[in-house]
Amino acid sequence: MEQPGDIVRPAGLLERYHISRFSLGLDSCVIMTAQYTPPEGCFLDETTVYDALTRVVEAHAALSIRLGQDPTQDPTFERLQKVDLSQVVEFADACSLEAALEAQLLRKFDTTSNLPLWRVVVFGDGTICFAWHHGFGDGKSGLAFHRALFASLQEGKVRGGDPVVIPSKDLMVPPLEMATDVSPSWRKFAVEVFGLLAPVSWTHKAGSWTGNPVPLNITLQNHVRLIDFSPDVVSTLLVLSRSHKATITSVFHELAISVISGLLSSEKYRTISSGVPISLRDLSGTSNDAMCNYVSALMSCTALNFEFSWVRAAQFAVDLRAYVRTSPEEIGMLKYLNGKYDAFFRGKLGKKRGAGIEISNVGRFEVKRGSSDEQTWSIGRMVFAQCDVVQGAALKLSVVGDALGGITMSVIWGAGSVSDGFAEGFIANFRSGIEKLLKEGS
Repeated sequence: MEQPGDIVRPAGLLERYHISRFSLGLDSCVIMTAQYTPPEGCFLDETTVYDALTRVVEAHAALSIRLGQDPTQDPTFERLQKVDLSQVVEFADACSLEAALEAQLLRKFDTTSNLPLWRVVVFGDGTICFAWHHGFGDGKSGLAFHRALFASLQEGKVRGGDPVVIPSKDLMVPPLEMATDVSPSWRKFAVEVFGLLAPVSWTHKAGSWTGNPVPLNITLQNHVRLIDFSPDVVSTLLVLSRSHKATITSVFHELAISVISGLLSSEKYRTISSGVPISLRDLSGTSNDAMCNYVSALMSCTALNFEFSWVRAAQFAVDLRAYVRTSPEEIGMLKYLNGKYDAFFRGKLGKKRGAGIEISNVGRFEVKRGSSDEQTWSIGRMVFAQCDVVQGAALKLSVVGDALGGITMSVIWGAGSVSDGFAEGFIANFRSGIEKLLKEGS
């Protein structure tokens, strides 16, 4: 570890959760990519990228921090004295984005170095990949990064490509528990403790499909497949969903449940366990332009069903909205680990997974447009992806909408979490399921 810097603040409850999971080798990073198109005469070369990133780093304190000297015991965030962009920005030829994402999800950060907890890869086709440590940022932090980078590119060059940035003294966004009340109710406390201590056979997850058990041997080997939905398809699906009082997230959840139900061959399963992350930014009054970790999740066990139902999709949308206000309790429960995060994670090895599927939708990327008569940068297809393939949900669906109105879903599974054949079958049937919904709704 290099010479320690100034301590910005201690890590919060959820931040410690991700820091511990990372330090045990159970996770690597979160990723948000975006494809940029420059105006005539401009290029994504070193000078342009370094100048644009300089303003982004100066505006976001989270991009100039590293973990304290002992991240396993009372972890802290330390401010770096400088950020050398030449050490965290890479330029690469265009390649298969799926393969590139798989490679990035295998790469951890060296938290003993004098480098920040993020990196950028600029590909030859204009795609910029931002990868970051989950300890300081949630999925919407990836949108915040690209929004700031896009705005910075619009401003143009100012420094001539100097790669060294001197961080500002701005404070990081406070941890979630300082922004909103996360105290769990006694009922929540009792339910969670029972779930931890009781045999699985006594819980609601006994007959629930969660994929294969968590492996004893840790590996971040992963598979990534991308499903793209055009702006026209998304527009039609939004109209159809709203007419049934559903949302894109609830439709994807209901369809995923019906697809998995059709793929299961064993009669021992009665339900499918799922997790849907919930952003707490609105609840805490926090800007979408902030980089922070403000998220909880709705965990549920849904009965197997083999046909898509708009009624169930609408009801799940209601359930999600209703759960937002009490969802911070999930984070509040972490304080009862008494700092023993490592033991908590190690205790999951070889055990039943917590969820079979996770659907994480960070929403649509929104940007301010310049006047129609000026040449500006444009931004198109975006992809959201995350690791957590060891102990996380067997199948992870990470969803983001781009500025053009399209949606891309990344489907990620770890080595052994499900069979490759099962995952590929899920993808094929999910695609055809969307096509069927659109056809029936037309």
